[in-house]
Order: sequence, then structure tokens, then C-alpha cells
Amino acid sequence: MSTRLFNRNFNILLSGMFVKGIGTGVYEVAGMLLVLAISGNVFYSGLAYFAISAADCLGFLIAPFANYVSYKKSLVFCEFLKSALLFSIPLFAVLFGLNVFYCILVLFIVAMISQFTYPVESTVIPSIVPQDSLVQANSYLNTLRESMNIVFLAVAGIVVAFIGPVQAILITAICHLCTSLIYTLYRFDFQKTDEKEQPEISKWLQNYKQDFMAGIRYITGSSIIPHLVVACFFVNFFIAAMFATLPAFALMQGGSESYYGYYMAAMSVGLLCGAVITPRVGKFPFGKLTVLCGVSSGLLWVGASLLPVIPSIALYGAGFVTIGIFNVLMFSAIQRQIETSMIGRVITVVSSAAAFSMPIGALVGGAIGSISPLYSILLGGIAMVIFGVYWLVSGVLRRLPSIDQLELSETAAIPTSYHEPVKDAHA
Repeated sequence: MSTRLFNRNFNILLSGMFVKGIGTGVYEVAGMLLVLAISGNVFYSGLAYFAISAADCLGFLIAPFANYVSYKKSLVFCEFLKSALLFSIPLFAVLFGLNVFYCILVLFIVAMISQFTYPVESTVIPSIVPQDSLVQANSYLNTLRESMNIVFLAVAGIVVAFIGPVQAILITAICHLCTSLIYTLYRFDFQKTDEKEQPEISKWLQNYKQDFMAGIRYITGSSIIPHLVVACFFVNFFIAAMFATLPAFALMQGGSESYYGYYMAAMSVGLLCGAVITPRVGKFPFGKLTVLCGVSSGLLWVGASLLPVIPSIALYGAGFVTIGIFNVLMFSAIQRQIETSMIGRVITVVSSAAAFSMPIGALVGGAIGSISPLYSILLGGIAMVIFGVYWLVSGVLRRLPSIDQLELSETAAIPTSYHEPVKDAHA
């Protein structure tokens, strides 16, 4: 990989992701287990995932605000705010005791903040690495993220089993605080807008509406992206049902909190393998590759729902290999073909639209999980098979070429009224 990739800002991004990844691994296990432990009801696990996925759906309303703030200041402040919110959980546990609805509220707010920072981080990447290294950069970042998750998700289950979910969340709060401090080291060469050029509130709201509608027009003008949204809308419903009941399914399979960490770690192993091999398979036709990915993942997850715990964990993780491939290829295609000022908007609107079915899926999964968590995992596998079949029977999607030749916006025109975001001045 070119040494140009590892400049100061990219190294800061890697460092922040490393520290945040430690806390995220613990949080992803401890958060859901905390809700399950407080409530004692699988339905509340579904409600917790409902809150998280609802934040994903609202991302399209939050992300446009990122265009009017400093990259550096927003990342620093948001990581600090996440830390403060998570610190409140162990504090309240000591002073007042915890309420399940308060914990779910914290999960929701933290997820909402992530919806603000995610498009900022996605937009920064093409600005700090060479254009011909975007696939390698995204693959490297995903490799780092998932390789850390392998270790910390597996360890997190053991940590939660020994010290409890409340104390484990304290570790996450500290990691977000450290990440906030790391992001203060960013240096950007972008020119910051002069203060006297800042619009009034009424003008700002008007610009907000124009920018949002510009993103919608950009996406609806594409002949490919709407098909992706329809397919993902259906599949995400069942994936949400699967995730919502995974803590209870893991407890049913293994009888200990640590097994939830093992399932999450297996997922990370699969995503890591997918990220590592993506540059090798990126030259294959995207349509046929997606058909193979969907069917194979679905069959593996069906097997995971029916087999004993050890082969179940292995098959569950293997099903995420193709998910890792699809993620890297899809976001690399968007970053490569869409101008920088529109990347965050397009990614967020596509993700929000695709995730709209997830809150309902989480509630349905929680209700189904009250009968047996096995059924939610089984339905998730079946849905992924249907996803692959959908791509197979659609001639337009089946014939999609490799991402080097793929045109996501064949008929879309870049709006000329788009307002450039306020970025950091050189520090």
C-alpha cells in the first residue's frame, strides 16, 4: 500500500478508531445484555434494538447538519458527549439504581450521535487519502476495525460475565473520552468560511431544505441505487429481528453471557475476512458476486440456527464474510464516483432508507424471541437467501459489472445549488 496513505490525518483516524474500537467491543456486548438483565424479558432486547435502529432511520435528518460545522470540532465534541452519556449509567446505578427505559434512552441518544459523526468520517476519508487508494483505505480501516472486534468482542463477553455490564460500560465511556482527545490532533488544509458569510437562521434552514432535497434528487436520479434500497429494505427487517434476539439466543445455546461475545466475535471474524479479501474479488462482476453472497450467507445462518453452539458460532460468523465484501465494495463505489460534497448525503440517505424497516423488525424479532430466539435467526437466514434470489431474477442487477465500471448515478446530475460545508482551517 502506498506510503501516501499513512499521512498525519489518516494516522489520527486510525488511532481514534483503535481506541474507540476497544470501547465499542465492550459496549456492543454489555449494552444489550444490560437491558436483558434489568428487564428479564427478550421483548425489551427487541425494544433496545428498536431504539438503536430508529436512530439509523433518522440519520437522514441529522446528517445535513454536518455540512455546517467543523469536521474537527464536531468529532471531538460528539465523542465527548458519548462519553458523558455512558458515564451516567454506572453513576445512576450507584446513586439511584437503573431503569430499563433510561438505559434504552441512552442507547438511542448514543446511536443518534453516531448518525451525525458517521457521514463526517466518511466524507473525511476521500479528503485525506489519494483517490486511487480509496478501496485500499476502506479495506484497511475495516480490517483494523474488525480485527479489533474479534479480540474485544470475545473478551467483552468474559468481562461482562465477571464484572457485570454496568462496569463494562464504564470502560466504553473512558475509551470515547480518549478518542475525543485524539481527534483534537487533526489538521485540515480546508479553507474555513468567513464568519460574515455565515447565513442567517432563516437562510440556513432554507439551505438545509435545499441540500436535503438535492440528496434525494441525486439518489432518485440513479437507475441502480433505488433497486439496492428496495432489496435491503426487505432483508434488513429480518436481520434486525435476528440481532434483537441474539443475546437471548446465545444464552439459550451456551448458558452464559460470554457466548454472546463469542457470537459477536465470530461476526467480526467474518467481516474481517470479507474486508481482507475484498481487493481480490473487487474485479468480479458486482451483480453475480452479490447473488453468491446473499445465498451463501442465508444458508449458513439457517444452519447456525439449527446446530449446537460450536458449529452454530462458526456458521454464524462465516455468513458475515460476504457482508464484509458487500460493505467495502458499495461504499468504495460511492466514494469513488460521487463528488466529496455529496458523499455524506448519499451514504446517509441510502443507509437511512434501507434501515427504515429495522425498528419494526426489531420489535417483531423481540416478540418472536419471546416464543423462541431460534426462530428469529432462522428467519434472518431465509431472508438473505431471498435477497440473493432477488438479485438473480433481476436482469438489471444480475448484469452489474465490477465497481470500476459500475455507474451508480447514470442519470443523476450533481445539483449546482449545493452549499459547501464549513470545514476546519489549517491548524
